[in-house]
Amino acid sequence: MTRNFTSSQSDTAARRRAVAMTRTEKVSRTVARMVAKEIADRQLAPGSALEAESEMARRFGVGRASVREGLRLLEAQGLVTVRQGLGGGPIVSEPTGSEFGDTLSMYLQAKGVRFREVAEAALEMEGLAAAMLADRVAAGEDVDLDALAGKQIVPEMTDDEVVDTAVGFHQTLREMSGNYVLTLTGSALAHIYTFRMLEAHPDVWDDEEREGFEGPHQAIHNAIAAGEPERARRLAREHMREVIDRLSALNPRMLDERVDWR
Repeated sequence: MTRNFTSSQSDTAARRRAVAMTRTEKVSRTVARMVAKEIADRQLAPGSALEAESEMARRFGVGRASVREGLRLLEAQGLVTVRQGLGGGPIVSEPTGSEFGDTLSMYLQAKGVRFREVAEAALEMEGLAAAMLADRVAAGEDVDLDALAGKQIVPEMTDDEVVDTAVGFHQTLREMSGNYVLTLTGSALAHIYTFRMLEAHPDVWDDEEREGFEGPHQAIHNAIAAGEPERARRLAREHMREVIDRLSALNPRMLDERVDWR
């Protein structure tokens, strides 16, 4: 009888702990949503300091454990950074394409998605970004194309400079499209396939292979500057297709590999 009573007590205590943990989790998600909404409503810039955990707990009427867990949720999504030590505390962060790409990789891995699908989606997004930017130019918007013009590959560049310039061109193109969703999603996809590409073939843009890559960026820039969205879209898609074909030639199996979260 004692053994059964003790077991019953243990089960009851376990259930209570489980309920308490569930309640804390729900409260922490509510805290996370409220903090995220405040950041948006107050238009807080990255680097802005937020209230201390104790102040948030008092204002929201919850325990500090719930606030701490809520901030962890936001930190995992790249919205907040919690600094430790004297003068530390939560500050506003800005999610990057690479952070979003890391999170997206988890979901893609769970679904068994292959790199080919990522590359194909990225191809369409690059074309869309180029077309949207050309539309902005055609509509007479004040667009500074010098930032894009400065991202051109030239023969004397080192391999690292070629990579930085190529990645920078496409990142600038997405940012100038005027659509943040496209910028963030496209950058996340680019992070996934670029990381895998350079991991497998760090010399993908060596001296012999880069010759065909010096002109496409300039051609895309010219189409955008002329305010021709369909030509810009076509050239951007063709350029991305050429990159995908090059990867296939270097490693025929790579595009059929499954995305893995690292």
